[in-house]
Amino acid sequence: MKKFKFSLEKILQLKEQILKNLKNDLSFLQMALKEKEAEIQDLWSKYYKTDNEYKEKSSKSIMPYEIAQYKDYMSYITNLIKKKEEEKSVILKKIEAKKQEIINMNIDISTLEKLKDKKLAKYNYKVQKMEEILIEEFVSNSTSVSAEAN
Repeated sequence: MKKFKFSLEKILQLKEQILKNLKNDLSFLQMALKEKEAEIQDLWSKYYKTDNEYKEKSSKSIMPYEIAQYKDYMSYITNLIKKKEEEKSVILKKIEAKKQEIINMNIDISTLEKLKDKKLAKYNYKVQKMEEILIEEFVSNSTSVSAEAN
C-alpha cells in the first residue's frame, strides 16, 4: 500500500503560515500599543511638570502673558493626549480584530488537523487489515505446503 498522504496538507501548511503571520502582526500591534502608552505617559509627565511650574510661579508673581503661555501650552498637551488616546483606541480595536482572526484561524487549523487524524486512522486501519490478510495467506500457504510435504 502506498504511503499516507493528506490531500489538504498544503492548505493546512498555508493556514499555519497565515497563523504565524497573524501572530507576528499582533506582536507588532502590541508593541505599538506600548509605545503609544509610553507617549501618553510622557505627555502627562510634561503636563504635570508644567502645571507645577505654573502653580509655583503663580504663588509668587507672574505676568499675564506668562499665564497665557502656560495655559496655551497645557491646552496643547491636553489636545495631544486626547489625540494619542484616540490613536491608542484604534490600536486596541485592531488588536481585538487580530485576536479574533487568530482564534478563527486556530479553529480552521484544528478542524483540518482533526480531519487529517481521522484520515490517518482510517489509513492505518486499512494497512493493518492488509497485513492481517497477508499473514493469514502466509500461514495458510505454509500450512498447505507442509501438509503436502508429508
